[in-house]
Amino acid sequence: MALLAVNQVSKHFGGLVANHEVSFDLYEGDVLGLIGPNGAGKTTLFNCIAGFYPLTHGSVTFGGKDITNLKDFQIARLGLARTFQIFQASGDLTVAENVMVGSFMRTRSRSLARKSAEGCLDFLGIADTGGAMMTELPVAAQKRVALATALASDPKLMLLDEVGAGLNPSEIEGLIEILKRIHSERSISLLLTEHVLEMVMAMSHRVIVLESGKKIAEGEPAEVVKDPEVVKAYLGDHFVKRREEDGDA
Repeated sequence: MALLAVNQVSKHFGGLVANHEVSFDLYEGDVLGLIGPNGAGKTTLFNCIAGFYPLTHGSVTFGGKDITNLKDFQIARLGLARTFQIFQASGDLTVAENVMVGSFMRTRSRSLARKSAEGCLDFLGIADTGGAMMTELPVAAQKRVALATALASDPKLMLLDEVGAGLNPSEIEGLIEILKRIHSERSISLLLTEHVLEMVMAMSHRVIVLESGKKIAEGEPAEVVKDPEVVKAYLGDHFVKRREEDGDA
């Protein structure tokens, strides 16, 4: 049984079709990449899965439970955590207190929530930032705090929305290692959308490609990047040529 099953999901905003009959399964232990050009409907699909947007058509199940009509916080409590392109941290809280927001999905105890938050910050290598304010941290550290907040909710699946945005190549490499640890050491499945394609290719077991709200391809990364429709819609011939020259294709 799939951990996450997206079945014929469509989302309309008036006359705009953001997602059209998108279907896929994600199984426990999967790392699934979601790519496509700007405006392809990737973030909208994330919002539909996580309960931030109501679906126009279709259904979503998680852990065998129909979550189509559940609220975002109800879905989060089932073990599905979602990060955002821009981390909406409270400027009035310290880093540790921001991460505790995730911990409160699992406990009402402030002491247990703080212990969980501190453990997540330590796991991600930023334990020394707990007493700082978010505005005092560089972008790369803020990204880790966002991950820590999601991790503190003890999820089975994390939806990662462009966590690599704004990072330099060295920071991207560090982020990839962190995500691999989250996947392997915490046994958390991952669904990530990224414009940093090298990150998607390095992480993903399978890749889904959206174009104008529709799924146009799904498969192993090495095969998807050779798909003529994907090359035309998103990658461009230069990307495929560069991978061939690097010996990655």
